[in-house]
Amino acid sequence: MSFDAIPNEIHCSLPLYIDNIETFINARATCRRLRDAFDRTHPNTILRLADASAPTFFSPHPHFLITATARQVSDWAIGDEERTAKLREAFRGGVDSLYGLCLRHSGLTLDKIHQTYLSRFSIINPFADKIDKMAGDQWMSTPDFWDGGVSEPYTIHTESTRAAFQILIYGELFGSSMWAVLEPEKNLPYFNIDTRLDYWTYCVPDWGCRSYPGYEVLPVGPYAEGEEGISAGDQFAMHYILECGRWRRIWSKALRDATGRHSEVADDVDDEHWRTKLYRNALITQGLEGAQLVTLPIEQISSEYLEKARGMVARISALEERPAMENLGNRGDTPVFHSPDPHDEVGVSIRDMWPTR
Repeated sequence: MSFDAIPNEIHCSLPLYIDNIETFINARATCRRLRDAFDRTHPNTILRLADASAPTFFSPHPHFLITATARQVSDWAIGDEERTAKLREAFRGGVDSLYGLCLRHSGLTLDKIHQTYLSRFSIINPFADKIDKMAGDQWMSTPDFWDGGVSEPYTIHTESTRAAFQILIYGELFGSSMWAVLEPEKNLPYFNIDTRLDYWTYCVPDWGCRSYPGYEVLPVGPYAEGEEGISAGDQFAMHYILECGRWRRIWSKALRDATGRHSEVADDVDDEHWRTKLYRNALITQGLEGAQLVTLPIEQISSEYLEKARGMVARISALEERPAMENLGNRGDTPVFHSPDPHDEVGVSIRDMWPTR
């Protein structure tokens, strides 16, 4: 039987027997018949082929592919109690467990892979570089570091690329929850504070993260008994990044450039007006889309996304009173918005080891 005589159903089934995404792309390029057949491949199959090629093409692994698929998992779980419980269970297993959930309940197209791969150079790498300059190796190597070389010297170790992906993943997972606060008339579903805290606790692990009255760290995932132990201090580093003046100033500039709205950046984050914090949270929690605002010239950002950002900011500006907050942390001294609030959520998870202010 000639190749052309083989039924289309068999051609379409071939990706199930291919070893990785590179072989898939090469085979697809051989002829129009296979290209047309492979274009019908289920997105979950393409994701699993991409998984087979990681970390060669999708590093850091698994953070890169989680970033590409986390929004689908969020859409799958939000508003469904049983699925949200499964999402929290995945968080508690750590980042590899979250990745397993992404493999089961999401997929990729070749266009999405191409788009995300290109974003590595236009968004992800520049975003990580900005973090490195405010809390990473570039920051620490500033001349006269402890004697005025930087405005906020601190002993801290940050793996800037991992930190960038941790922020991007948070936005992809929880960005839609921001709209529940900004559009209360729609009664939109959202992920509550406890769900978001599970992400920071277990998917951004820290050797110093421990239980205290009002906050429990379960002996599961990265904290499970018998594990080799956690060498990273990612929550501590994350809290510093989200609090430092340089981080807050780049988002204030993004707000001004994208929307024309000015927000005052206080010397101390705790002195900022609640509306300033909400502006920043709204932009930060839009994942890859939001990160464009601090990595790309304004003229290179799509008008559709700029309109979306302006709509969010206009909603915040129209709020007549501060949205609901909940006092958490040791002695209830960390107020956290019911809407996504990354800085103060991380503040809860490391409250027992953060210096008293």
